Amino acid sequence: MPLFITRRTYNASKKKFTNNLAALSRHVFLQKTPAGKLEGGIISQADWLDQLAQASNGNGVLFYVHGFNTDQPSMLSRLEKVEEGLKAAGFQGAIVAFDWPSEGNVLAYDADRRMSKDVAPFLIPDAVHPVTARLPGQNVSFLCHSMGCFLTLRALSGEGDHVGQVPCQLDEVLFTAADVDAEALRQGAWGALVMEKRCTRFTNYYSVADKVLALSGGLIHGGQERAGHVGMPDLKAANSVDVYTTAQFRKHVPVADQGKQILSHNWYYDDAGFYRDAKLTIEGTTAAAMPTRRDTDQVDKALLT
Repeated sequence: MPLFITRRTYNASKKKFTNNLAALSRHVFLQKTPAGKLEGGIISQADWLDQLAQASNGNGVLFYVHGFNTDQPSMLSRLEKVEEGLKAAGFQGAIVAFDWPSEGNVLAYDADRRMSKDVAPFLIPDAVHPVTARLPGQNVSFLCHSMGCFLTLRALSGEGDHVGQVPCQLDEVLFTAADVDAEALRQGAWGALVMEKRCTRFTNYYSVADKVLALSGGLIHGGQERAGHVGMPDLKAANSVDVYTTAQFRKHVPVADQGKQILSHNWYYDDAGFYRDAKLTIEGTTAAAMPTRRDTDQVDKALLT
């Protein structure tokens, strides 16, 4: 039962969303037919929130925010994986997506990054505030991937700047393969300050085997390492947790596939161990009590199942 909010424009004649930025956010509810086809479409915000309330059943809401190079069909495919993976791990809340107009083109990195900046101001007012108003007291958490982490960090950085605005306060925020400057998450830096103020806990899953982020940091960003590739600096904010995932990647991804760039960046969403860890994190399990993590010779624990 996909539920998502999209900022893509809608082409009524073709009955499909485009990769262009819309002037407003639209709420979408889809259902899968017995034949596996998705049916449904745009509904009112009030009806969408009613569907969300029914899906959450008092167990909280998780927003998934996709990354670069993701058209809408790819977003829906990933959302289905997240739903299936977390539900299999025991998560009982609602899982929804914030869909932004990535071009779905691996060569459109700069265009997608500009778009993510343009979309960021709409994420909290159009997605989070209506949900917290409709479901007061329920946990609202985020699972973000790649450039979606950058978009979310930008969105949260704009919170609390307006007179009379009630700032957003999320519960758990999980970054996977974050295409974010690692130094921005050093204690006292702008990104770390944002996450300290706007969520209860921030968990950053990183892998040194991520070839996409190695390229992003080494070439595109002039040597500025990405948080999803090397983790956060040793000096972290009090509510921030790094999780080293390279060992999990090397254990569960076939050796013949480990050199594939896209797979090294996206593998989290095909890994049952990651979903177990994510489910426990979203539920607020302390980092020290996580049965899915192992000690290392560094400060950070490793995801290893």
